Amino acid sequence: MMEGFSEIKTVEETEKHLRVGKSILYKMAREGKIPAGKTIKPYTRFK
Repeated sequence: MMEGFSEIKTVEETEKHLRVGKSILYKMAREGKIPAGKTIKPYTRFK
C-alpha cells in the first residue's frame, strides 16, 4: 500500500493513490500509519 511514496503529495493526490476517503486518510495519518505534516493551513501534505 505504501509503494510509490517518494514525493510529497496533497490530500487529494493521496486519496487517489491509496483509493481511500479523506476521513480514512486523516485517521491513518493521526495513527502514524502514513507520514504526514502540515505546511500552510489548510493544506496537509503526505510523504
